[in-house]
Amino acid sequence: MIAIPIVRIQMYNRRNQREKDRLAEAITENIEREVIIVFTEPAHGNWYA
Repeated sequence: MIAIPIVRIQMYNRRNQREKDRLAEAITENIEREVIIVFTEPAHGNWYA
C-alpha cells in the first residue's frame, strides 16, 4: 500500500474557491505525486495572535 500525504491548510475564510483550487494545484505540482489537501477555515473571530 502506498501512503498518500495529507496537507492541512488552516487560513481565514477570505479565499474564494478559485484561489483555493489554484493553491491546491500548486501544492500538488510541487510535491509531484498524489496528495490529499484539506482546507480548514475557522471564523475570523476564532484566530488570535
